[in-house]
Amino acid sequence: MKLLLLYSGGINSTIALYKFKDVVDCLFIDYGQRSARMQREMARYHCEKLGKKLIEIRIPSLGKAFYDGLGIRLNEPIVHRNVILLSIALTYAKERNYEEVIFATASEECLFEKDKPLILSTMKRLAEIYGIKLSMPFVNLSKSLLVKIGAKQGIELDKTYSCLLGHKYHCGVCSQCQARKIAFKEAGIKDETVYLR
Repeated sequence: MKLLLLYSGGINSTIALYKFKDVVDCLFIDYGQRSARMQREMARYHCEKLGKKLIEIRIPSLGKAFYDGLGIRLNEPIVHRNVILLSIALTYAKERNYEEVIFATASEECLFEKDKPLILSTMKRLAEIYGIKLSMPFVNLSKSLLVKIGAKQGIELDKTYSCLLGHKYHCGVCSQCQARKIAFKEAGIKDETVYLR
């Protein structure tokens, strides 16, 4: 069975990579997010470690087209990016004969995407039209529980990237960094992430 993991190099998708390591290829999409360089670096690290294929699609001008002229935005350039990312992943899977796409979102709702549950259910319907299964194995799990799972399995969670700003080290203050800090604290796991603040 051919599975395709939508892989960001973050905590959730890295844990999914190790969970499904024997059966997945990984798809990384650079859509103009500030964090793309660091996300890609972490994705490559884990894929190389496991000897997994990393498929890269680069469309950085997409994000620029969405936020150009809107001033400085600390959040991701595209609020409803999951619609775009999942559409690309599902279409790629259809064209390349993958039977399933794995999207490793956790239970916490995205700060910038309040209608995420409706979007995900709609994307599942699109997958059904394509004849592909869209799996979200962690959708009912908290990020703190995922941190516990990852730590227990010995996954290098410090070699994942969450920050929205895209610097070498996590800023420590953006919403994603805050969520990362909270997840480690709630999990009772030492956070080896280097934060600037």
